[in-house]
Amino acid sequence: MRFHPPAIMLLLCTIPVAIAAAIPTILKSIFFQVIALLRQRSIKRRNGCQNPPRYPHKDRIFGLDVFFQYKKAFQDRDFLDLNWRLFEKYGKTFQANRLGIRVIKTMDPEITKFTHETYFEHFGAEKIRSGAEYLWGDGITAVEGEKWAIRRKLIKPAFDVAHIANLQNRSLSVHVERLMQLIPRDGSTVDLMPLFRRLSLDTASGFIFGESMNALSSADSHQELLDAYFYAQRGSAVRLMLGPKLRFLHRDPKWWSDCDIVNKFLDERVGKAIARLQKDNVSTPPGEKAATNDRLTLRFQIHNVFTPAHDGGAVTLSNAFFHLSRKSYADSPITYELLMTFNYLKNVIRETHRVTPQSTLISRQCIKDVVFLRGGGEDGKAPLYVQKGDIIEMNFRCTLRDRNFWGEDADEFRPERWDHLKPQWEYTPFGGGPRVCPGFCLVFAEVAYTMVTILREFEGLESRDYRPWTEESRATFMNLHEAKVALIPELF
Repeated sequence: MRFHPPAIMLLLCTIPVAIAAAIPTILKSIFFQVIALLRQRSIKRRNGCQNPPRYPHKDRIFGLDVFFQYKKAFQDRDFLDLNWRLFEKYGKTFQANRLGIRVIKTMDPEITKFTHETYFEHFGAEKIRSGAEYLWGDGITAVEGEKWAIRRKLIKPAFDVAHIANLQNRSLSVHVERLMQLIPRDGSTVDLMPLFRRLSLDTASGFIFGESMNALSSADSHQELLDAYFYAQRGSAVRLMLGPKLRFLHRDPKWWSDCDIVNKFLDERVGKAIARLQKDNVSTPPGEKAATNDRLTLRFQIHNVFTPAHDGGAVTLSNAFFHLSRKSYADSPITYELLMTFNYLKNVIRETHRVTPQSTLISRQCIKDVVFLRGGGEDGKAPLYVQKGDIIEMNFRCTLRDRNFWGEDADEFRPERWDHLKPQWEYTPFGGGPRVCPGFCLVFAEVAYTMVTILREFEGLESRDYRPWTEESRATFMNLHEAKVALIPELF
């Protein structure tokens, strides 16, 4: 195609005109950025705000050096301990760069309180949890604001204490009785984790779907689903670590296929529930907003509740028996009589969540500028200015092992410490504030009832695997080696 001289001249004349037309917009943008910067400086100066220590990035633009450090630790199953080493080196609160976004990493319980309760409305989770939406969608754990409030209102009645107590009376005892029949009575080695996973699958499905899957009655009937759940959650953890900007690096066909298995299972349950309501001709009470029949929406909401309910009990029970069977308890075995004091039972469950929490860190993104009363400066005691877009990454595992509060033996499993310690925001295994996990009572009921039932029938508990607890990540953290023990029956 040939341009004639007049056409070329016209094109050249229009370029400066286009630039000139854009100048007011550019100047306006610069003006407001300068005003915002001056306002931030004024607030910082007035409140005495200081920045926390800065991680010494090699890549100061994108912070990819930290990303690859975490990636290697994740692959080496050293992710949890790496975080602890970083806090020991840079302090309880420090800042890093994640693809140009400031990330404030902290193990300070006061900052957890600020983020989860005091300034709850200044923080959200929707944008930073967008890496695994194919599986999690827009469920309660992935949204904020009015969307979150609506979903919270819908699910909260299901976790009412009276409802959970009714569940225990109706079905939990039946499932635990089936579990007991699968535990060997000859003192041989048994891995309790697969059994606990099937138990939790039965209790969670009965609780949420109104119909138990009876996984304890058949070892292989739901194994494909359990394996798919495991792999799908692990892949989701990787994608959440990558974040929305780097999730394209996660190219795993098996993750997609396993997600499809999970989604198909949930779709079937949603379909059954809708059919049951239509058959019973259930209608919305007058004055109430009609519930949705959108199957995709219902699938996402159910997944956000079913997965923690399924994982919570199984992983907690596995961790509890792992700790209780350690050699240090050989001289003072945990007995049924001791657990039935209830206070000690609560202490065992609390200590299990403290030493091996399933949720190790939670991130929130600032959606409105705020000043924290602490977190800034080299010692973390100066005020800290958090601006819109900053990410607060709260590391619960490190908080739960802080020797300044829990003592020099903070890494050890010692339920007796709870007799004199009264933590507040130092202990947040289920989060805190308005977004605290509503299912913690359900997990406690399942774990407590199962532990008491098992130890009532067996006199001894021995570890048959002395390898240390090793992290295995999915949506939660569990022990790679699970819980290989021997349960010794009473002699008479």
